[in-house]
Amino acid sequence: MERPISRFVASTKTIPDTAHQSNGPSASPKPDKVFLEACHIYFRHCHNKPYGFFSARLFHQKVSRNEVPLYLRLALIASATRYSSRSQWQERKQSTIDSYAKCSWELIMNSVHGLDDNADVTVIQTLALLALIDATAGRRRGAWVKIGMAVRISQDLQMMLEPDSSFSDLERDERRNLFWSLYLLDRFVCCAFARPPVLNDSDCRLNLPTYSEPEAGFTVTSLHEMLDEGTRDISIRPGMFGISIGLSSVLGRTVKCMMNEGPRAEAPWQPHSQYSAIYADLEYLKELAVKNGPVLAAPDQPRSPKTMPDPDREQIAHMVLSHTLYHLSHCILGHPYLLSLKISKVSRANMPATWLEETRTTCLAHAGALITILVEAKAAGYMPVPSFYSYCILVASTVQGLYLYSEDVSTRETSAEYLQTSLQYLGDMSELWENAHIMASALKSFTSQCARCSDILLHNEPRIESLTPTESAILRSVVDYWEMMDPRKPVFDRTSVKPSDFPALPVLSPGYITPPSPSGVDSITLGVNNPTFAGNAIDPDIVIPCTPRALSPMISDGGSPRWDWDNELDGL
Repeated sequence: MERPISRFVASTKTIPDTAHQSNGPSASPKPDKVFLEACHIYFRHCHNKPYGFFSARLFHQKVSRNEVPLYLRLALIASATRYSSRSQWQERKQSTIDSYAKCSWELIMNSVHGLDDNADVTVIQTLALLALIDATAGRRRGAWVKIGMAVRISQDLQMMLEPDSSFSDLERDERRNLFWSLYLLDRFVCCAFARPPVLNDSDCRLNLPTYSEPEAGFTVTSLHEMLDEGTRDISIRPGMFGISIGLSSVLGRTVKCMMNEGPRAEAPWQPHSQYSAIYADLEYLKELAVKNGPVLAAPDQPRSPKTMPDPDREQIAHMVLSHTLYHLSHCILGHPYLLSLKISKVSRANMPATWLEETRTTCLAHAGALITILVEAKAAGYMPVPSFYSYCILVASTVQGLYLYSEDVSTRETSAEYLQTSLQYLGDMSELWENAHIMASALKSFTSQCARCSDILLHNEPRIESLTPTESAILRSVVDYWEMMDPRKPVFDRTSVKPSDFPALPVLSPGYITPPSPSGVDSITLGVNNPTFAGNAIDPDIVIPCTPRALSPMISDGGSPRWDWDNELDGL
């Protein structure tokens, strides 16, 4: 990007006030190199990974006709700046992002028509981009408000219903994918205590999203039809994007069941409980995800991500997302802290003798699988990764942290390896997302203090009432995405954590993934020449020989390292 924001915004000062009130092309200066390069970066790195806020073809048509309003241009530039390795952004990337975002927000709020009945999808797209910027910068209330506004405007435009025939095919696809991307965003930020999502599943009556070029045999279906117990069909092909939506729906129910349950608690081991229903839905969707996974290369002809067309990379992004959501939901269902909270509210008189231990063991296996998937996908070059993955890694790592103090030596060693891998992942992500730095600090603090929590929560009879208020606050915070978006979080005293406070961790070479793989992990083919995990185990001798460059595409010219997103694929 060749010009600082001051010059770009200065070019808008000659626009008459009446033009600022318009959603048409007069509200924007002629496309220049800043915006055009931002479009290239955004659609290369962000589009459908996982949020599909735009139809790429329709958007580029609007660009060519100069029909993209200024507020959307500014928001897109702000979003793309994060992934640019232009030298002028080196030490002031976040301040530049915030400056563009602020200008975009002010244009919407100051415009006479910005939020009135004439508002169109461009306002929703802008608000969604700005909400992501706020959330990852720790401005939680700003993100919450903007998501709510985007959802309400989408509802006002009837986007929760199937688009009618007055729209072109591209417009229908864009509206459908935009709405479901808002749904993803709404579900992700609500992985928290006392943060109910805005969108209800029963109100979402449009078909599931598609890619710009859906495969032959694609099944057109709705969320209700896909999840209806009476009509389940594992032969359907809703696409990985649609399966991700289904899993995010189940994730929302999981969070409600384990973190926001109503006053009438139910025993989770009962066959007709909500807990059991969630478990059944997860296994059904996992089977769909495995059957619908893209086959992008023959085993003996792997391809590098840089040789793949964009639709292939987008499908892989949603494949990784779907498997991540599956394991995250299981981690929340069986998290020792959340599980102890849940069973403390019900009578355990009829609880099967082995149920609790089996559930915790399954949770530990899913925690390892989640970490393995995200780190392998990152090492394989499917970058960038959404900031939400940092939260997923954190939840899985807190499970592993509790098992650092297991009586079983092998379990302790395996958990220590997973923890080291997770800390390295979060450290790398801190170059991109501020909240990853917060989560890395939280994980370090949690790990140094959780020996007593481990003894309490992993006991045959969890004594959750024995936790101190501080311990309870820490345990609650590390599974709460909303809390982990707060850069001022007071629960974790980072200055008091010393290296000597940590359990001994094995020394691994940079970039090595944890050798063991938990049971229950189905085959995932990433389509590149990297080791994959399949069946119930990984060969103990398999490691990913990634150099720090491949694992973390950063460059440095003597100053602070920065992400080199422009060359990320070529560097593999």
